[in-house]
This record gives sequence, structure tokens and C-alpha cells, in this order.
Amino acid sequence: MLRTALALIACLALLAGAGPAAAETRVALVIGNAAYAAAPRLPNTGRDAAAVAEVLRATGFRTVTLAPDLGRAALIAALNAFSEQAERADWALVYFAGHGVEIGGTNYLVPVDARLKSDRDIGDEAVALDRVLEAIEPARKLRLVILDACRDNPFLTTMRRTLATRSVGQGLARVEPEGGTLIAFAAKHGQTALDGEGRNGPFVEALVRRVRTPGLEISKLFRLVHDDVVAATGRRQHPHVYGSLPGDDFFFLPGTAQPPPVAEAAPPPVRIAALPPAVAPTVVAPKVVAPTVVAPPAEAPLHRNNPPVNGPLVGFSRSNAGWTASVSLPEPALALSWRLGETGAFRETGLLDAVDQRTGRRVPNPAIALGADVPAGVLEVRYVDAGGATVGPFPIAFDPPAALRRDQRRMIEMAAGGWLSFRSFNGVLLYFTPLVSYRCAIRELRIGLDRAEPDRVVALPPCDEANPFAVPGTFVPYLKAPEATRAASAQIVYTDGTVSPVQHFRR
Repeated sequence: MLRTALALIACLALLAGAGPAAAETRVALVIGNAAYAAAPRLPNTGRDAAAVAEVLRATGFRTVTLAPDLGRAALIAALNAFSEQAERADWALVYFAGHGVEIGGTNYLVPVDARLKSDRDIGDEAVALDRVLEAIEPARKLRLVILDACRDNPFLTTMRRTLATRSVGQGLARVEPEGGTLIAFAAKHGQTALDGEGRNGPFVEALVRRVRTPGLEISKLFRLVHDDVVAATGRRQHPHVYGSLPGDDFFFLPGTAQPPPVAEAAPPPVRIAALPPAVAPTVVAPKVVAPTVVAPPAEAPLHRNNPPVNGPLVGFSRSNAGWTASVSLPEPALALSWRLGETGAFRETGLLDAVDQRTGRRVPNPAIALGADVPAGVLEVRYVDAGGATVGPFPIAFDPPAALRRDQRRMIEMAAGGWLSFRSFNGVLLYFTPLVSYRCAIRELRIGLDRAEPDRVVALPPCDEANPFAVPGTFVPYLKAPEATRAASAQIVYTDGTVSPVQHFRR
């Protein structure tokens, strides 16, 4: 009888220690600020915060407080209450989505009621990151702050500078927290984060997917989130984690690491035959595979718009430095190379400091830097697959004017919440500066004051393909509005004749 009782006690002890989530107390405060009084509404922050709160509850957090649209007093009160929870917790996590600013090397979270008319207002109207760190300090094992707050800062253009020695930065400044604390930025210091084109931003999409993966240690989790976001944004956004952890491993979910679920792969399609490269270790003939035709289910018609892809996809983006071609390959690869035109030597893109878990090798750099004055023509790319065979080359048509219009339209659509902004300076001014910078994609800009539908056309400068983002020095990128104006609407007719939805902006 005694032996049976001891065996039962041992079994119960094993079950109680089955995973870290069962033994640890974890608490989280999730803040999503969207409805700013003095800036355009942020489209994704509320949904991002809700998605983070949901995944934390699903992975064993005892208490998850979701707090939308906090003013300064409410934000400080929420941090005070959370600090009491952290005293009794092993893990304390704060996620903040909204606007953040860096002034004089100090990072601040911006509440929804902040006006920030002057840099002197920052201490009275915003909350320093150090205040957040104080709130999570009592946690016994892990303290984690996730700042999805590196968005374009609308206060920079309206904030009056009073001290020449106080810098106001783009994005957030790097930090060095104490041991046992991690601070994750959605975009590294000095960089801004993108809202993306889907329901959630690219950072939150990657974070939520990786947190659900069992057996993924937290340091590796954030490295994978970094790689996911870099790939999803064409290297425009680089998340970064600051701080260090003790020797223990930390897991959101215990268990054996598995890759996140992916859609079932379609049968390999026919690859395009092409001339082999001049020098290559192995050249494979085109792979011809008879496709299996599967009728799409009636309840999933969206799949019909996403057919299988035979070869690389290449997107072109323009910056002041020139063109960048971002290559997405249809299979794991060991190397990637390119050339302009159909003759000449191929150039390797090099390797990233990131490992492809499918091959166990470093990931080829998917970015190809081109000059600003590259003429229209053909970009050829080829790659070495996981078996060591060279595949390609694949010819990619490059039309700079068309590529510029596509790239600028994509940026306009991603930043729809920031097309217009109000400023009070010798009257009411309505700025549309971002649209001037992306005017090469715009045929007509329509704006309305206190109207649901725009009622006037605003003339923009001609597109300058040699310097497309520059605002001409003689152009005035704002309208003077009546003092009583409370809101504005905007709509764009793109160069291809399509029309955007009407966007609304509050003063």
C-alpha cells in the first residue's frame, strides 16, 4: 500500500513539472494606442494588441490586461497596477503598440492625449521607457518589454524645438537594460516600422506565429521573428532585441520545437528552360513534372488568386541611393547570383547572418543593389538549390518608370493613415507632404475639409524620376484651412486610373 502511494505521489510530481508554463506565474500588460487626439489614427495598433493578448493567454499567462487607447494618467495607473502583479510573478511582459519618440537619447511612449507642441512638453505629456522598466522590475525570472512603437512620428514636423542640444530622433534610441531584462523593438534604433498591408503589422504577424511554436527558446524566437520581418518587408524593417538573460532557457510553450504550420505545397511545376551559366559546378536540365489538378474547394475561393509560382519573384524598390531588387525564391537555396542583361559574369549576392532551418546553411542575401540610373532591360537571376544544383538563369523585365509607380503606390497604401496631418501655426495648416514625396504614383489628389467626400483637386509637382522623393523648394506642401476646421478627407487617383478609398483625418 505504501509503495502504491509513493508511486502515485511521484506521478503527480512529474505531471506538476511537465512544462515551464505550468510551474511559472506569468503576467502581461498589453497596450494598443490608436486614437490619437493630435495625430492621425493608427490603423493596426488596436488589432495588433488584441492579437498579442490572445496568443499570450493561449500560451499560459495567468493574467493578461488588454488596455486600448490610454491617456497619460491611465497609462501611469496601468503601470502602477501592473507593478503590483509583477511582484508575485516569475515573468512580467509589457507590449506597447502606438507612437514612440526619442528625445535627447531618451525613449518615450506617447499616450493618446499628448499634444507635444514643444520638446519641453515631453516629460509632462509622455511616459519614459524607464518608467515601464520600473514596473516590471519586481518579476523574479524574466522581464520583457516589446515596443511596436517605432512608427513614423507625426509629432516631429509640428514639435517646436527649444534646446539646440536636445536631439529629436527618427524611431527609437538603442537601450542597455539590466541583466534578466529584454527589450524588443519592432524596428532597430533609428529605424521606423511598417504597418503592413494585412490585418496586422509584419512584426506582430511574425511574433504571434513564433510564440505559438512549442519548444522555441525565447532568444531564438526573436532571431526568427527578425528574419521573418526582414523577408516580409524586403529588408526595410529590422527588429532588434536589447538586453541579456541568465543561463536558464525560457519558453513561451514547452515541448519539442516544430516549424510553424504552412500550407500544403503544390506539386512542383514546370521550370523554364534556359541556357546554362558560363561556369557552374552542376547545371540541371529543366524539371518537368506532370501537375496534379485539384479543384479548389468552394468555401475557399481566395486560393484561386494565388496560383503556384515556377521561379523567383522579384520586387523593385527605389530609395535616394538607387534601386534595390528583392528576390524571393520558390525553394531553399544555398546561393543567389545575378547580372544585368543576357551576357557577362554573374555576381553573388553573399550570405546573411541567419540560418535557414531547412538546409542548415546561411541564407543567401535576397537583396540586389542597383544604381539610380540603371536603364530599362533584363535582370537575370539564378540560384543553387539545396542539392547543390544551379537553377536558372531566370530573366526578369525591369522597367524603371513602371517600377517606381508600383513601389510608390505600395508605400502610399501602407501609410494611408499618415497622408494628411493638421498643424496649428499662424492658423490651421493641413500638410500632405508624404503624398508629395510619392507623387510619381499619383495622377490626382483630392482633399475635402469637414466633408465626408473630397471636393477639391490639389495640384502636385511633376514627377522627377531622377530624384523622385524630393519636394521642390518652391512648392508649399500644405493647405491653409479655416480655424473652425475639425476634419479632412482625402482620395487618390493613381496613374493607372484606379481610385483609392477615401481616408479621413481628425484635427
